[in-house]
Amino acid sequence: MPSSHILQFIAGLAFFFLGLYSTHEGLETYAGDRFKSMIARTTRGRFRCLLTGIGVTFFLQSSSAVTVMTVALASSGLLTLEQAMSVALGAGIGTTFVVLLISVRAIVDYGVVILVSGLLLRFLADRKVVRAIGEILFGLGFIFLGLNVMAQATIPLKTYPWIPTIFEFMYHYPLANFVIAAVVTALVHSSGVVLGILVSLAYSGSITFESAFPMVLGANVGTAFTAITAAIKSNVEGKRVAWANLILRVGAVIVIAPFIPFCVSLLHQLHLLVVEGMMGWTLTVNAEIALSHFFFNVFVALIFLPFISFGEKLVCWFIPQKLENQPFGPKYLDPSSLATPSLAFAQISRELVRMADIALGMLRDSLMVLKKYNLDIEDDISSRDHKVDVLYKAIKLYLAKLSFSKLDEKEVAISLHLMNAANELENIGDTIERELMRLARVKWSKNLEFSKTGWLEICEMYKATEDMLVLATACLSSFNEELALQIKHHEQFYNERMDPLKKTHLFRLHDGLKETLDTSSIHLELMSFLRQIHLSLLSMVEYLIPEKKG
Repeated sequence: MPSSHILQFIAGLAFFFLGLYSTHEGLETYAGDRFKSMIARTTRGRFRCLLTGIGVTFFLQSSSAVTVMTVALASSGLLTLEQAMSVALGAGIGTTFVVLLISVRAIVDYGVVILVSGLLLRFLADRKVVRAIGEILFGLGFIFLGLNVMAQATIPLKTYPWIPTIFEFMYHYPLANFVIAAVVTALVHSSGVVLGILVSLAYSGSITFESAFPMVLGANVGTAFTAITAAIKSNVEGKRVAWANLILRVGAVIVIAPFIPFCVSLLHQLHLLVVEGMMGWTLTVNAEIALSHFFFNVFVALIFLPFISFGEKLVCWFIPQKLENQPFGPKYLDPSSLATPSLAFAQISRELVRMADIALGMLRDSLMVLKKYNLDIEDDISSRDHKVDVLYKAIKLYLAKLSFSKLDEKEVAISLHLMNAANELENIGDTIERELMRLARVKWSKNLEFSKTGWLEICEMYKATEDMLVLATACLSSFNEELALQIKHHEQFYNERMDPLKKTHLFRLHDGLKETLDTSSIHLELMSFLRQIHLSLLSMVEYLIPEKKG
C-alpha cells in the first residue's frame, strides 16, 4: 500500500476522531450536567434505567462516557449497583445509533454539507442551544468526511494479491480479530473508532462481514475498559459498576463464541429481513456491521436485564466489601464529580446529612450524660465530634477544588450555602462536646441534681432542639423551602416557649427550692447553649434556601 494512501487513511481517521470529539463535546458542554442529573434522578426500576441509558447515550454518543458517569454516581451513592448495571446495558444500545447512521452511504456522502452547516451555526448563532446543535452537526460532518477519506484510501487494497490471504486468516482465526479490536478499542477509549474503520473498509469492499463480526464483538468488550480505568481510584461501589459492565459483555461473547458461524448466518438472514424486506434497500457489508453491533447490544440487554439482581450478587461476590477498619472519612466526595457542580453539590449534601446525623446522636447522648454522668458516653461524644471535624475539613477542601470561574451565579451561591451549613454543623458539634459536656462534668463533680420540674423543662428544650435538627437534616437532603419555613416557625415557637420556662425557673428560685438554687447556673447556661444550637440550625437552613419566604 503506497505511503500516500497510508497518509490519506491516517488523515481520514484523524477527521473521524475530531468528529467524534466535537459531537460529544458539543452536547457535554451544553447539557453534561443535565444528563448526569437525569441519570441520578430518573433511575427507578431496571427497565427505566435501561431507557435512561439508551436516551443519554443516544445524545452523547459515547457509551464509555455514560458508563464513567454511572461509576461516579455509584461511587457517590446516588445509584445502586443494579441501577448502574441497567444504565450501562442501555448505554450499549444507545451508542449503536451513530454507527447505524454512518453505515448509510447516502447520508455519509453529504458530510461536507453537514460540516459547513454546523460551522455556520456554531459561529453565527447567538443562542447556546443553537450553537450546541452546530457543534454536533460540525462533528457529524467530520465523521462522515473522515469515513469517505478512509474508504477512498482503502479502495486500492482490493488490487493487492496478499489481501485474500489476510481475509482467509481473519476468517479462520476469529479470536485474533476479537483481541485486536478489543485492544485497539481499549487504547483509544472508543468503540466508535474501531467500528468506523470497519465501516470504511466495508465501503471500499476490503472486508467481509464474516471477518468483521468478531471485531464487532471485540470492540464491544474493549469499550468496557474505559470505565475500569476511571474506577481505579473509586470506592468499592464504583469498581463494581465498571467490572459488572465488563463481565456482562464478556459473558455475552462467551455465550456467542462457540456459535459464531451460526450467528453470522442468522444475522445475515435477519439483516436481509430488516434492510431488504422491511426498508427496501440493498444489503451491504457496512450495513451488516452496523446492524450486528446493534443486535449484539440488544441481545446483551435481553439476556441479562431479567437477571440483573443475580448479576449484582455475582459482582458483589467477585468484588467484596473490605472488612478491615478504614480511617473515618467522607464516603461521597468523588473527585471526578468536581467537573459537574450539580453532582458535586449533591454529594456534599449527603456528607452534610452524615454530619447532621452524627450531631443528632451526640445531642441525644449528651442528655443521658446530664441525667447520669457516664465517662464512656462522654468519650464517645468526643470521638464523634472528631468525626464531624473530619467531614467539615473534607467538605471545605472539596469545595475549594471547585473552579469558581466556571460556576454561574446560582452555583456560587449554592457553594457558599453548603460551606456555611458545614461550618454551622461543626459549631454544633463543638458546642455539644465542649459546653454541654462541661456542664455535665460540673454537675457530676459537685454531686448536684436538677429539680423534677427543672429536669422536665430541660427535656422539653432538648426535644425541641432534636426536632429542629431532624427537620434541618431533611432540608439538607431535599433543599425543600417548605421544610425551611417549618424550621423558622419551629424557632419562633421555641422563642415563645423560652420566656415562660425562664419565669418558672425564677419562681422556683424565689421559692428557695434547693435543687434549683444549686443548679441554676447550669440550667441557664444549658438554655443558652441550646438556643445557640437553634440559631446555628436556622442560619444553616437560611443559607441553603436561596429564596427565603415569610
